Amino acid sequence: MLRELKNDRQNKGDRHRRWFKDEQLEIILWYDDERKLDGFQICYDKLAASRLITWKKITTSEGESKSILTSDSPFDRERLYYMIDSRSDRLGSPLKQFILDRLESNGG
Repeated sequence: MLRELKNDRQNKGDRHRRWFKDEQLEIILWYDDERKLDGFQICYDKLAASRLITWKKITTSEGESKSILTSDSPFDRERLYYMIDSRSDRLGSPLKQFILDRLESNGG
């Protein structure tokens, strides 16, 4: 079960960060200046060859706000969805659902 690192050091000048981890999975959340979620990173398969998925909001050259989901390799969406759903109750339902929705919609 994921637990939040309560003593996670915040670096001056960086966005506010929350970090949840267990032996299999880590979820790092980044917030903008208004404390709205604007990115997350999931590290999984930590006991084998760690893999990463990152979601973040971006502003296009036209000034539009979009979000993107990137991965260091192809991933099994169902397996990852299950891992997060079963291990992340401490994130709270709205936040957990937001992350699962981003995975389901490929970032959108």
